[in-house]
Parts: sequence; C-alpha cells; structure tokens
Amino acid sequence: MQETHTCTSTQLITSWISLESYVMIDSNLVIIKMGGSVVTFKDKPLMPNMEGIEGIAKVLLELRKEFKIILVHGGGSFGHYWSVKYNMHTKPFPYSDEGIAVVHESMIKLNHVIVDKFIRLDLRPYTIQPSSFMSKGNGDVNKIKQLTEISAGNDLIPITFGDVIHTTENNFSILSGDTIMSLLSTTLHPRYCIFTTNVDGLYEDLDKKDLVPEIHLNEKGEIVGSKSKTKSKIVSSSSAYDVTGGMKRKISEAIPIVISGSPVHLISGFKPERILDIVNNRDYVGTCINLKSTSQLVG
Repeated sequence: MQETHTCTSTQLITSWISLESYVMIDSNLVIIKMGGSVVTFKDKPLMPNMEGIEGIAKVLLELRKEFKIILVHGGGSFGHYWSVKYNMHTKPFPYSDEGIAVVHESMIKLNHVIVDKFIRLDLRPYTIQPSSFMSKGNGDVNKIKQLTEISAGNDLIPITFGDVIHTTENNFSILSGDTIMSLLSTTLHPRYCIFTTNVDGLYEDLDKKDLVPEIHLNEKGEIVGSKSKTKSKIVSSSSAYDVTGGMKRKISEAIPIVISGSPVHLISGFKPERILDIVNNRDYVGTCINLKSTSQLVG
C-alpha cells in the first residue's frame, strides 16, 4: 500500500524568507503543470492522451469553484518528439528554420487539442503564448504579473505551454514547461504549485517504488531533511523524447519556487483527484518539497 501524507506547508499564507524580508503568498492562486507524459502518450509520436486530459479537466471544474488557476502544459510526444528530430535543445542556438517552425506548430496543435477538450467540458481556457511574457530568453516580470489580471473578474483559466522561443539575434531556444512553472511561481507566489507527471513523485528506489513523501530545503536550496527511508540517491522515470530533462529538471526548477515561498507538490497526473487532496489539506500520495525554515502565519 502506498504511503500517504500531508505536506506541512500547504497552509502557507505569509512565508518568511529571511529575518529581514518576507513574501505574501497568493492564497487564491494555484499553478499546475500538466506534464507532457500525462497529456500525450510520450512514447507514441504526435498522440494526445485524451483520457489524461479529460481527467485533469474534471478536477479543474471543482478546483475553479474556490481558486484561480493558471495552467502550463508540456510538449510530450509533440514538441519533444520534433525537438529530438531537429536536434534542438534549451541552449540558445541558430537552429534550422524548418525545425523552429515545426516544433512551434506542433505545440500550437497540442494546445488546441487540450483547449478544445476543456471547452467541451465547460471550462474556459485562455491560451497565452509564452513569447508574450518572455524577453530575450528571460521572463518579463511585469508581463507575468499581468497574467493574474486576465482572470480577475471571470472564470477564464490562462494556459501556456513549453515552446521554442527567440532569444537574441538569430538564436532560438527550447523553453520547457518546467522552466515556465518556475518563472510564473517565483513571480506570482501561488499558494499551491503542482507538477503532474506519469509517476507518483520522487523515488529513492525506482525498482522498489519507494516514494519520498517530503523533502525539506534550506534557504540556499540544499536538501536538509526528508521523510525517505534511506539516504540513497533519489531517482525517477524518464523518456527518450524528453530533451528538457524529465524529473531532474522539475527538481531544479522546484528549488527556486520553494525558496520563494511556495511549496512544490509532485503527483501522478493519472490520479488528478490528488490535486483536490492537496488543496483541501488531505493526505495524498506524492512528494512535497518545502522550506525547512519557513515560518507560517495562517489567516
């Protein structure tokens, strides 16, 4: 039987980052990454996973009753597939014109599939091109902050996605959905930052399926404690098509999010009801990464 737990920092409202400063957590905001391995069949080129998309959509119908939501989705067997074919990576480079065009178009197609399904299920997604809040390869803080204004007085759900973006001169780069999660979360400080993947979370032993339910970081982003059974190396699953780093990148992008005040939750996107468990402070199967030195003021 899988171990369940409740992350001790999910009630975070005011997060003290140091003795001299603090950030206010947006208690009404949830930012969710829909992993490419959830919304597509990652080992089947250009094949959306409609069951995975619909499962998350049904949870969002409940979640939107109490929270504002921002969504990010990965490329899965769409963008990642073509990125491998055209040898394109996260490092800025003058990649081939054809590759840039094909990768970008494939992400637009996947986004259309997801948005169309959401609309049919009575959600109100509103697509945001990632290039609209990026400048020369970096996130534009002011434009990112404007994302919350889009849904301030309505039921729209902003949704963006990993993509190929222009950086400088003739250089382009793959911008992963995980990097977007970090850019958005460190700027907007959501109450809940949730990554959905094709596994339950982080494992210290993938063969034995030993899940690490909680990891504590210090203010430098170093692991200072966990609820794992041993001190063995933490591992995760990966896919041949994932040029942006799989779970390894999720962890590296989670660190600045946690340091900025928002705990990060890693769960299976094929068990999307766990999203509701998290926001309702119930036990759930997954991994929570939080700040060990965080002080909490619950309002």
